Amino acid sequence: MERDRKSGEELEEKPFLEHLEDLRRVFLKIFVSWGAASLVAFLLSGPLFVAVQWPLSRIVSEVSARNQEFILRTLSPPEAFLMSIKIALLAGFIVTLPLILYFSARFLSPALKPVEKRYLVPTFSLGGVLFFFGVFFAYGVVLPLSLRFFWMYTERLGIRPEWTLQHYISLVGKLLLGFGLVFELPVIILLLSALGILNYDMLKRKRPYVVVGIFILAALFTPPDVITQVLMAVPLLILFEACLFLSRFISSRRSGL
Repeated sequence: MERDRKSGEELEEKPFLEHLEDLRRVFLKIFVSWGAASLVAFLLSGPLFVAVQWPLSRIVSEVSARNQEFILRTLSPPEAFLMSIKIALLAGFIVTLPLILYFSARFLSPALKPVEKRYLVPTFSLGGVLFFFGVFFAYGVVLPLSLRFFWMYTERLGIRPEWTLQHYISLVGKLLLGFGLVFELPVIILLLSALGILNYDMLKRKRPYVVVGIFILAALFTPPDVITQVLMAVPLLILFEACLFLSRFISSRRSGL
């Protein structure tokens, strides 16, 4: 305890500019890691394009007799190259997220009390798991359902779907990144509960506002169709209820200390 008290005093005496320098190093590590992962992803643009187009190819083969050889179109010469960069950046961010969480945890750790540090690693580990769960849920469930709905609705109106690569990649990126980031909401709640900023009673009182906020987030991060919005909102509501239960446990542990 004496050692923790001394380290806390040393941390408080640390100049503000040194804190900024530490933060600069964290951001530098994050961007270097992201850049390296994105470069590798760019070199693998071919397989990545196949993976990104797989949900659309599957839907077209199931609901349309159309030739799948060229489903997507480009309207400008550099469009395919620019979309390759966009996919590489997205893939690089997804792969690098565990490192981003690790660097963030290392930066926050000295400022926390010993009892708070115990929750840091489990919370950030849960953040990585939930992010990947959100990405894979969007890729394997939400994206195919959304594409099926838009494709069939367009054909039902007697209109031939002619989607461009740019718009398709934008939709895929918005869904994958949106689901991954929004699924971090429980991590934020648990981290604030561990730090004593939030508690079970406060979360329980604010539950109606949280429910409304979840549906607003679902509307912002998904295409304008109810099915996709519900597919994002329902898992988040379940995760919030789980966080409510865990927050009660954390609050009781903190009050017992």
